[in-house]
Parts: sequence; structure tokens; C-alpha cells
Amino acid sequence: MVIYSLRHFFASNCLTNAIPITDVAEWMGHKSIDITFKIYRHLMPGSINKADKILNFGLAA
Repeated sequence: MVIYSLRHFFASNCLTNAIPITDVAEWMGHKSIDITFKIYRHLMPGSINKADKILNFGLAA
């Protein structure tokens, strides 16, 4: 359990400090970014707000 906890802490810390999920997925050894995304998506709420602003700006223009 300790190894899993350290891996989870590492990935969580990386993502909350804006390290790209593609890098984290590679470092974690995940075969697909989908695995990383499904587990850690909740740690990236700012990315939804940023995407929303970009998309709304593009539609308003």
C-alpha cells in the first residue's frame, strides 16, 4: 500500500502544480493517457475554466 500511496502522491502533486498530464502519464508508466485522466482528472479543475474561456471567446468573436 505504501508504494501505491507514494505513486498517487507523486502524480497528484505533479498535476496540482500544472505539470502536463501527458508527462505524468509517461512517468507513471500508464499505457494510455486515458488511465491517468480517469484517475486524476479531479485535480485539474482550472483546465476546464481555461478551456471554457477560450471556447467562449472564440464563439463570441
